Amino acid sequence: MPSHMIRAFVLLLALEAGTLSAMPRPNLVVFLADDLGYGDLSCFGSERVKTPRLDQLAAEGARCTSFYGPASVCSPTRVGMLSGRSPFRLGIYTYIPQGSAMHLQRSERTLPALLREAGYETCFVGKWAANGSLTDKRQPQPDDHGFDYWFAAQNNAIPDQINPTCFVRNGVPVPQTNGYSATLIVDEALQWLERRKDKAK
Repeated sequence: MPSHMIRAFVLLLALEAGTLSAMPRPNLVVFLADDLGYGDLSCFGSERVKTPRLDQLAAEGARCTSFYGPASVCSPTRVGMLSGRSPFRLGIYTYIPQGSAMHLQRSERTLPALLREAGYETCFVGKWAANGSLTDKRQPQPDDHGFDYWFAAQNNAIPDQINPTCFVRNGVPVPQTNGYSATLIVDEALQWLERRKDKAK
């Protein structure tokens, strides 16, 4: 996977947590990768890039063939996907750099918040990019937007993709983590899923 995709990897997980309905409801996994085009995956016709795991997910799950990102850069895309609204209506026109006062407003209704209200447990891992700081309580954090559990970098891995020092877990900065940022993100998501595997059935 090219490094620009690794930097931008996001994973949103939602597992059915309760028995609010007699009908079983699906578990949800959403992947977002910056700069990944529609035709870049082999399940969508790419002959140059092999993506067997994503192809399997596409074959066994839902494949969206008319899904469009709300913007061409990271922060507007993320806030648009979280809120279902145009990022321009939210006042977010470009990426949000570290330390910026720009952020997704606390009052915005988001998909993970709605899922949580409907009885799902929600998790976010990856690049957040919806505020300027993951440790400034004056700005809404992922849990303020509906995530029960989160492990995130404000933007890209810092100081580098290997052994980053930028991750925050549920509001607490994580010391330097050993390994590549993409692997750390996937491992975090898998550990969260493993702790809830009985509920995911």
